[in-house]
Parts: sequence; C-alpha cells; structure tokens
Amino acid sequence: MGSNLPTSNVHCECLERQTFNSIGKITSAGLTQDNRVGNNQKVNNTRLTTATNKGILAGSVVAVAGDNLIGPCAGDSSTVADKAVGVVVNDALGNPLESSSALGSGKVVYMHGTGTVFSTDIYETKDTAGTGTLSYTAGDVLYASQNGLLTKSTGMANTPSATNTLIGIVLKAPSASDAYMMVQMRI
Repeated sequence: MGSNLPTSNVHCECLERQTFNSIGKITSAGLTQDNRVGNNQKVNNTRLTTATNKGILAGSVVAVAGDNLIGPCAGDSSTVADKAVGVVVNDALGNPLESSSALGSGKVVYMHGTGTVFSTDIYETKDTAGTGTLSYTAGDVLYASQNGLLTKSTGMANTPSATNTLIGIVLKAPSASDAYMMVQMRI
C-alpha cells in the first residue's frame, strides 16, 4: 500500500471515500505558505524535503478560514483548530505533470466523512517543540499540528484541549520500509 505511488513526500491516496468537497475558495495562505521555514517542528520534519511545494500539501488538514474560505488548519489556534473540515487530496500548487486544480479554480479539493480511508506520507515526525521524534502505531488518534499536518501530539503543549478536533485514527502505521500511514477519518 503506497509504495507504488509515483512521488514520495507529496502524496495522499484516497482508498475509501465518503465525500470530496471543493465548495470553499482557497485562502492566499493556502497557495503561498512555506512548508519548510518556520517553527522547529516544521523545519525538523523528516517527511518534508527541500523540494516540498509551497501552499497546502496533499494530506494536510484544512479548516474554515472565513466566509466561504478554506485554508490551512493550524492546530495551535483556538480559533482555527476546532474548525477542521477535512484532508487535502492534492497539493494546492500541484506537481509537475499533475493537475493544478487549486490554481485553476481558486478552490481546494478535500475529503471528509467518517469512514473515509486514505494513505499519506505527509505527517509530523517531530513533537511540537521539534526535538522529540514521533512514532505512530495502529490505533493512534490524530489531530492537526500547528503546521496543519497530521500528528498524534495535540496542541502547542502536546495536551488535549477542547480546540483539538480528532481528525482520524491510524489503521496502518508508517515503517522504515513503507513511509505511508493509512488513516480512517473521524470528521
């Protein structure tokens, strides 16, 4: 599962789908955010490469950012983290020889619905401080990190709070031989 996908570090594959949605317009941050510069968790993430696209990445969590606006979900903010609506299907800026639907339409396609199952190789590999290594096991619950990526650490202080939306549960953990994590959504 996942090892046959064409490009590593940029993929999200929907395996069982409930709903794809593209109603809200993408925010400017959704197209321009830098995924390699910023806090220690982002900079030290081993799943992101120097060639990682700007903007929302496939496998990232998105949230309601305003009236008919969808943007990156920042799990450290009480005003955004509890408004998570789904997980992005394609990088907002697209990849070479792939569709760049967000650029063309001004909208981001995201999946949601309890029961949706997807596989992705984009997730946090470090805790919120960026120093401790995260390892995932089947059954771990997942939230949006401060960078909008899947993580098992909740919030800025790694503690559950009312503003942390449960995004999904790990069905298959990533390993050294297969970096893809399979997730069943809960939103």
